[in-house]
Amino acid sequence: MSGDNVSTSPLVNTLIEELSAGEDAGIDAPSPDAPKAGSESNPEQVLSSVMETLAVEESFTFDDEIVKQNLDEILIALIALRDGTHGKALIDDLSRLFDAQLSPGTVYPRLHDIENDDVLSMHELVRTKEYSVDDDDAAREQIERAMYHHLALGLFLHDSLDEL
Repeated sequence: MSGDNVSTSPLVNTLIEELSAGEDAGIDAPSPDAPKAGSESNPEQVLSSVMETLAVEESFTFDDEIVKQNLDEILIALIALRDGTHGKALIDDLSRLFDAQLSPGTVYPRLHDIENDDVLSMHELVRTKEYSVDDDDAAREQIERAMYHHLALGLFLHDSLDEL
């Protein structure tokens, strides 16, 4: 894990500027004063807001492989948005929000690994384990890094469409 702060990277600033220049695609760059998408603190509202901002068609579905490849960051985000939750609720969220049919054998080992990295903490309850974000800075850094990688890749793919 690099100690670079991606939020101050010149590349990130360039990508955000390009994103704001993409108004014809219906995408607006985040304003520093604008409320954060997570301020709704409800995964359904956050995802709905994102889809509305991107003007995504109702027929759009997430690919299970993309969800699996980003499972750690998605789990951290869901736990943060829920202000703590248990594994079964996370599996239900993945199914409902991303139409991803992931087994407990996929989700629980990832939760344990993230907990071992000291990003999450786990509290044993009577019949379940509840997870919460333990290290806000590490969680934010991990999610931001993934977000900027996807933003860069998405802009690269978007710009390549002009050649097709």
